[in-house]
Amino acid sequence: MSINLDLMMEVAGRERLELPVDLFYFVRHGETAGNAGGIVQFPTAPLNAAGMAQAWRAGQLMRHEPVDRTVASVFMRAYQTGQAVARATHTHLSVNLNIVERRFGAGMGNPNHDLDWAKHIPGGESMQAFIDRTRLGLQEICDKGGVPAVVAHGGNLRVIAAGLDTDLPEGAVANATPLKFERSGGRWTLSFVGV
Repeated sequence: MSINLDLMMEVAGRERLELPVDLFYFVRHGETAGNAGGIVQFPTAPLNAAGMAQAWRAGQLMRHEPVDRTVASVFMRAYQTGQAVARATHTHLSVNLNIVERRFGAGMGNPNHDLDWAKHIPGGESMQAFIDRTRLGLQEICDKGGVPAVVAHGGNLRVIAAGLDTDLPEGAVANATPLKFERSGGRWTLSFVGV
């Protein structure tokens, strides 16, 4: 398990995210060989066979949800998962460069159990830069209105949940698990889609 993920969420939660929508969906990408092997992944890492099946299943779980558009990270694993979600929901797939996973520079290709989210790894971006970028990306997506399905990464999900002051229940960060974020009475809640 990576180090200082809790610290990143604490920092990300210091300022509330103010969004112009009351509903959006989030899907972390399906499994890759790097996920299965515990490796910090490169942007070009594709879904493995299990990940392709997970992406298809996520799309099927999402197919009856009121999604207006699907927006994915440009990293291959998230884009491929976004394709499955967009197909199942009959929505247009676009990309947002601000919802890619944190750029870990020299840390990519190394075991993720040594990955310290608080450290600024050479060639990568700082924790604060990643938090700020993720927040901006979600804001950009939600500013376009409608109900978006955001397909991105586990780090992004943690930043978003912290910024909306929602708990991440066990299993929420699992590969290709569709989540529903909904605001009611000024408070955001997170729930699993299809459960």
